[in-house]
Amino acid sequence: MKYNVRHYLLSVALSVLISSGSQPVTAFPFPGKSRPATTIKNVVKPGTVVETNITPPGTAGGERRPSVPAPLVDKIDPLKADVLPADKAKTTEKHMKLGDMFFERHDYTNALIEYEEVVKVDPRNFKAHWMLGKVLMGMSDFEEALGEFETTISIRPTSGDAHFMKGEALRMLGKYQEANDEYTSALKIDRGNALAHAYLAECYRMRKDWRPAIAECKRAISLDPKLVVPHLILAQCYAADRLPGPSDEEYRNAIALNPKDAVVHARYALALGNSEKWQKCIDEFKEAIRLDPHYSEGHVGLSWALASTGKPNEAVKEAHIAVGLAPNDPDTHSNLAWVYGKKGDYQSAVIEYRLALKIDPKNAKLHRALGLALSDNGDVNGAISELLTTTKMLPRDYESKLALQSLMQKKVQD
Repeated sequence: MKYNVRHYLLSVALSVLISSGSQPVTAFPFPGKSRPATTIKNVVKPGTVVETNITPPGTAGGERRPSVPAPLVDKIDPLKADVLPADKAKTTEKHMKLGDMFFERHDYTNALIEYEEVVKVDPRNFKAHWMLGKVLMGMSDFEEALGEFETTISIRPTSGDAHFMKGEALRMLGKYQEANDEYTSALKIDRGNALAHAYLAECYRMRKDWRPAIAECKRAISLDPKLVVPHLILAQCYAADRLPGPSDEEYRNAIALNPKDAVVHARYALALGNSEKWQKCIDEFKEAIRLDPHYSEGHVGLSWALASTGKPNEAVKEAHIAVGLAPNDPDTHSNLAWVYGKKGDYQSAVIEYRLALKIDPKNAKLHRALGLALSDNGDVNGAISELLTTTKMLPRDYESKLALQSLMQKKVQD
């Protein structure tokens, strides 16, 4: 069968750490598990002709995301890359079709099983490794996804898509220079890949290198004027460079390109909130939820805005909706915990942070947030334990060290 490779769409998420804090602990609006600072997340649908998705529909909690078009890069026929005996070819085709069906339903566990069956029969099957990588990206297992995309490159070194997706996995792991190299490799193969230019820009932006980031965004826009992602990245670059006017214009450009995309409205809402334009921020989050009531990040964002404007009860309600939509996403629990903290209900905050850590136990920022919540709840020993864990994971985290020092002094005085 002919398999046209289409990519995902991606969400831009601004991340601010919790302190005594204006924002929740993890990346916001929360795209998923422990990812470094600000990221753009992708997901895929096999054989999708027009759409790509921001944070996997169903990632960790089953929420659906609107999408924007992404370019076709490679035109390949992976299943015909190697000639198999008829019986093996029939077996791989059966499992491949089942894998695609499960993937389309966002049933990543069963999709993973089916694609692994293909690899058992045909270890050099490009598409099976490709789809395994996409499934693992959808499950936020970026390390394993990276391994699969490295395998696709070993099978087909001249695949621009394979280099692109390896770059995506690296970027989600916070390895921006390595990701930069892979996007560059993809562009050497296909200079017209607008999405690769956009994510190359994101790598520069994450390293606070604004000038090349802006240049890459403009290249992406010139190649594909209808692509939303570079406008979102460009807006953040301008905001970081203290150019609020051009930043606002780029968010509006993104909305004009895709007015029915809940994610774009949520990104603009976040920017408005960071500028303390709270009413407009709330209106944009409400519009995002109207467009997609099952968009958990929209409810997370609205809860943040409501809590930040002195409406804790309404904020708790929205945060609970987000948890209901994405119960296996640590970020929805950490957001609810943060809202409880703003309300002064530290015991409930501790419970929610613990639930988040059960899902994502290696997230240092969650350990820090739990430590601070335990301190607020009067559990000095528990707070010290969590903050010690944080300082081991983040040796240069000044906030944790300061809080830990204060608690140790308090313990000595008591």
